[in-house]
Amino acid sequence: MKRLQAFATALLLAAPASLLAQDGPPPVMKGDMSGTIAWVNANKGELTDYNDWHSQAGFSLGGGKYWTDHHVTRIEVGATTTGEAYSPVPLVVANQQTVYVPVHTRFSARRVSVMQLYQFRRNEWAHPYVGAGIDAVWDRVETQADPVYVFDPVTRQQRLIQPRTDANQRTSLSGRGVLTGGVKAYMARKAFAVTELRVSIGSRRTEDVQWRFGLGVDF
Repeated sequence: MKRLQAFATALLLAAPASLLAQDGPPPVMKGDMSGTIAWVNANKGELTDYNDWHSQAGFSLGGGKYWTDHHVTRIEVGATTTGEAYSPVPLVVANQQTVYVPVHTRFSARRVSVMQLYQFRRNEWAHPYVGAGIDAVWDRVETQADPVYVFDPVTRQQRLIQPRTDANQRTSLSGRGVLTGGVKAYMARKAFAVTELRVSIGSRRTEDVQWRFGLGVDF
Protein backbone atom coordinates (compact mmCIF):
# COMPACT_ATOMS: atom_id res chain seq x y z
CA MET A 1 0.00 0.00 0.00
CA LYS A 2 2.99 2.28 0.50
CA ARG A 3 3.64 1.84 -3.23
CA LEU A 4 0.12 3.11 -3.95
CA GLN A 5 0.67 6.20 -1.81
CA ALA A 6 4.07 6.81 -3.48
CA PHE A 7 2.47 6.45 -6.92
CA ALA A 8 -0.32 8.86 -6.04
CA THR A 9 2.20 11.42 -4.76
CA ALA A 10 4.32 11.12 -7.90
CA LEU A 11 1.20 11.48 -10.06
CA LEU A 12 0.15 14.66 -8.30
CA LEU A 13 3.61 16.21 -8.59
CA ALA A 14 4.27 15.23 -12.19
CA ALA A 15 0.86 15.65 -13.82
CA PRO A 16 0.42 19.45 -13.75
CA ALA A 17 3.84 20.18 -15.25
CA SER A 18 3.42 17.64 -18.04
CA LEU A 19 -0.10 18.83 -18.85
CA LEU A 20 0.94 22.46 -19.10
CA ALA A 21 3.52 21.46 -21.67
CA GLN A 22 0.90 19.95 -24.01
CA ASP A 23 -0.30 21.85 -27.06
CA GLY A 24 -4.02 22.27 -27.71
CA PRO A 25 -7.00 24.51 -27.09
CA PRO A 26 -7.44 25.99 -23.62
CA PRO A 27 -9.90 24.19 -21.32
CA VAL A 28 -13.56 25.17 -21.43
CA MET A 29 -13.48 25.95 -17.69
CA LYS A 30 -10.64 27.33 -15.58
CA GLY A 31 -11.81 25.73 -12.34
CA ASP A 32 -14.71 24.76 -10.15
CA MET A 33 -15.87 24.79 -6.53
CA SER A 34 -18.23 22.32 -4.89
CA GLY A 35 -19.55 20.99 -1.61
CA THR A 36 -20.58 17.43 -0.83
CA ILE A 37 -22.31 15.35 1.79
CA ALA A 38 -21.40 11.69 2.18
CA TRP A 39 -22.26 8.38 3.73
CA VAL A 40 -18.96 7.23 5.26
CA ASN A 41 -18.34 3.61 6.26
CA ALA A 42 -15.15 3.61 8.39
CA ASN A 43 -13.03 0.65 9.44
CA LYS A 44 -12.64 0.83 13.24
CA GLY A 45 -11.49 -2.71 13.94
CA GLU A 46 -8.86 -1.44 16.39
CA LEU A 47 -11.58 0.02 18.64
CA THR A 48 -13.91 -2.96 19.02
CA ASP A 49 -13.87 -6.76 18.94
CA TYR A 50 -16.84 -6.97 16.59
CA ASN A 51 -18.64 -4.90 13.93
CA ASP A 52 -15.45 -3.34 12.54
CA TRP A 53 -17.28 -1.03 10.10
CA HIS A 54 -19.21 1.97 11.42
CA SER A 55 -21.29 4.53 9.51
CA GLN A 56 -20.97 8.31 9.79
CA ALA A 57 -22.01 11.36 7.82
CA GLY A 58 -19.30 13.31 6.02
CA PHE A 59 -18.99 16.83 4.62
CA SER A 60 -16.45 18.48 2.31
CA LEU A 61 -15.63 21.68 0.44
CA GLY A 62 -13.17 21.83 -2.41
CA GLY A 63 -11.94 23.44 -5.58
CA GLY A 64 -10.45 22.15 -8.81
CA LYS A 65 -7.99 23.55 -11.35
CA TYR A 66 -8.49 22.49 -15.00
CA TRP A 67 -5.21 21.92 -16.85
CA THR A 68 -7.09 20.59 -19.88
CA ASP A 69 -10.72 19.63 -20.45
CA HIS A 70 -9.83 16.16 -19.20
CA HIS A 71 -7.30 16.75 -16.40
CA VAL A 72 -8.18 18.39 -13.08
CA THR A 73 -6.19 18.83 -9.87
CA ARG A 74 -8.50 19.07 -6.88
CA ILE A 75 -7.95 20.11 -3.25
CA GLU A 76 -10.58 19.48 -0.56
CA VAL A 77 -11.09 19.81 3.17
CA GLY A 78 -13.58 17.55 4.92
CA ALA A 79 -14.87 16.22 8.20
CA THR A 80 -17.15 13.53 9.59
CA THR A 81 -19.72 13.47 12.32
CA THR A 82 -18.90 11.64 15.56
CA GLY A 83 -19.45 7.90 15.61
CA GLU A 84 -19.50 5.56 18.59
CA ALA A 85 -18.25 2.01 19.14
CA TYR A 86 -18.73 -0.28 22.14
CA SER A 87 -16.37 -3.00 23.34
CA PRO A 88 -16.45 -5.19 26.48
CA VAL A 89 -12.91 -5.45 27.91
CA PRO A 90 -12.21 -8.42 30.24
CA LEU A 91 -10.95 -7.66 33.77
CA VAL A 92 -9.83 -10.27 36.33
CA VAL A 93 -10.65 -9.28 39.92
CA ALA A 94 -9.02 -10.46 43.15
CA ASN A 95 -11.03 -13.67 43.46
CA GLN A 96 -10.03 -14.62 39.90
CA GLN A 97 -13.50 -13.79 38.66
CA THR A 98 -13.57 -12.34 35.15
CA VAL A 99 -15.84 -9.38 34.56
CA TYR A 100 -16.22 -7.20 31.50
CA VAL A 101 -15.67 -3.44 31.51
CA PRO A 102 -18.03 -1.59 29.11
CA VAL A 103 -15.77 0.75 27.10
CA HIS A 104 -17.38 3.40 24.90
CA THR A 105 -15.31 4.99 22.12
CA ARG A 106 -16.29 8.09 20.17
CA PHE A 107 -14.43 8.90 16.97
CA SER A 108 -14.38 11.49 14.19
CA ALA A 109 -12.02 12.61 11.43
CA ARG A 110 -10.77 15.74 9.70
CA ARG A 111 -8.93 15.56 6.40
CA VAL A 112 -7.23 17.45 3.58
CA SER A 113 -7.22 15.74 0.18
CA VAL A 114 -5.23 16.37 -3.00
CA MET A 115 -6.51 14.53 -6.08
CA GLN A 116 -5.63 14.22 -9.75
CA LEU A 117 -8.77 13.50 -11.83
CA TYR A 118 -9.31 12.44 -15.43
CA GLN A 119 -12.64 13.31 -17.14
CA PHE A 120 -13.67 11.10 -20.05
CA ARG A 121 -15.65 13.68 -22.02
CA ARG A 122 -15.04 17.33 -22.93
CA ASN A 123 -17.04 18.90 -20.12
CA GLU A 124 -20.33 17.85 -21.70
CA TRP A 125 -23.66 17.78 -19.87
CA ALA A 126 -22.68 14.54 -18.12
CA HIS A 127 -19.35 12.75 -17.97
CA PRO A 128 -17.67 10.12 -15.78
CA TYR A 129 -14.26 10.57 -14.18
CA VAL A 130 -11.66 8.61 -12.23
CA GLY A 131 -8.85 9.79 -10.00
CA ALA A 132 -6.12 9.07 -7.48
CA GLY A 133 -4.56 11.11 -4.71
CA ILE A 134 -3.55 11.36 -1.09
CA ASP A 135 -5.36 12.15 2.16
CA ALA A 136 -3.92 13.73 5.30
CA VAL A 137 -6.30 12.53 8.04
CA TRP A 138 -6.56 13.66 11.65
CA ASP A 139 -8.39 10.94 13.59
CA ARG A 140 -9.80 11.96 16.97
CA VAL A 141 -10.67 9.20 19.44
CA GLU A 142 -12.22 9.56 22.90
CA THR A 143 -12.59 6.54 25.20
CA GLN A 144 -14.46 6.19 28.49
CA ALA A 145 -15.10 3.11 30.65
CA ASP A 146 -18.26 2.60 32.70
CA PRO A 147 -18.07 1.69 36.40
CA VAL A 148 -17.71 -2.02 37.18
CA TYR A 149 -19.60 -3.85 39.94
CA VAL A 150 -19.34 -7.45 41.18
CA PHE A 151 -21.60 -9.40 43.48
CA ASP A 152 -20.09 -9.93 46.93
CA PRO A 153 -21.36 -13.31 48.27
CA VAL A 154 -20.46 -12.36 51.84
CA THR A 155 -22.52 -9.17 52.04
CA ARG A 156 -24.85 -10.28 49.23
CA GLN A 157 -24.56 -6.83 47.70
CA GLN A 158 -23.06 -5.29 44.59
CA ARG A 159 -19.57 -3.94 45.20
CA LEU A 160 -17.83 -1.26 43.11
CA ILE A 161 -14.40 -2.48 42.01
CA GLN A 162 -13.62 0.11 39.35
CA PRO A 163 -15.17 3.59 39.09
CA ARG A 164 -16.05 5.31 35.84
CA THR A 165 -12.87 6.50 34.13
CA ASP A 166 -12.50 10.04 32.81
CA ALA A 167 -12.68 10.51 29.06
CA ASN A 168 -9.30 10.04 27.38
CA GLN A 169 -8.84 11.95 24.12
CA ARG A 170 -6.15 11.47 21.51
CA THR A 171 -5.59 12.68 17.96
CA SER A 172 -3.38 10.98 15.37
CA LEU A 173 -2.27 12.07 11.89
CA SER A 174 -1.89 9.60 9.04
CA GLY A 175 -1.41 9.66 5.28
CA ARG A 176 -3.56 7.51 3.00
CA GLY A 177 -3.87 6.73 -0.68
CA VAL A 178 -7.21 7.52 -2.34
CA LEU A 179 -8.99 6.08 -5.38
CA THR A 180 -12.19 7.63 -6.70
CA GLY A 181 -14.65 7.48 -9.55
CA GLY A 182 -17.87 9.32 -10.26
CA VAL A 183 -20.11 11.29 -12.60
CA LYS A 184 -20.43 15.05 -13.02
CA ALA A 185 -23.73 16.26 -14.54
CA TYR A 186 -24.72 19.82 -15.46
CA MET A 187 -28.05 21.31 -14.39
CA ALA A 188 -27.25 24.69 -16.00
CA ARG A 189 -24.40 26.13 -18.04
CA LYS A 190 -22.04 26.38 -15.06
CA ALA A 191 -23.93 24.62 -12.25
CA PHE A 192 -23.50 20.89 -11.77
CA ALA A 193 -24.27 17.94 -9.51
CA VAL A 194 -21.71 15.27 -8.71
CA THR A 195 -21.83 11.77 -7.26
CA GLU A 196 -18.82 9.56 -6.59
CA LEU A 197 -17.46 6.53 -4.77
CA ARG A 198 -14.22 7.17 -2.90
CA VAL A 199 -11.98 4.61 -1.19
CA SER A 200 -9.27 5.61 1.33
CA ILE A 201 -6.47 3.06 1.76
CA GLY A 202 -3.93 2.97 4.60
CA SER A 203 -0.66 1.07 4.87
CA ARG A 204 -2.33 -2.23 5.82
CA ARG A 205 -6.06 -2.01 5.08
CA THR A 206 -8.96 -0.10 3.56
CA GLU A 207 -9.72 2.70 6.04
CA ASP A 208 -13.03 4.01 4.76
CA VAL A 209 -15.44 3.98 1.83
CA GLN A 210 -17.48 7.07 0.98
CA TRP A 211 -20.53 7.50 -1.25
CA ARG A 212 -20.72 11.24 -1.91
CA PHE A 213 -23.26 13.64 -3.43
CA GLY A 214 -22.74 17.33 -4.05
CA LEU A 215 -23.37 20.55 -5.96
CA GLY A 216 -20.94 22.99 -7.51
CA VAL A 217 -20.22 25.74 -10.01
CA ASP A 218 -17.62 26.24 -12.75
CA PHE A 219 -15.79 29.51 -13.30
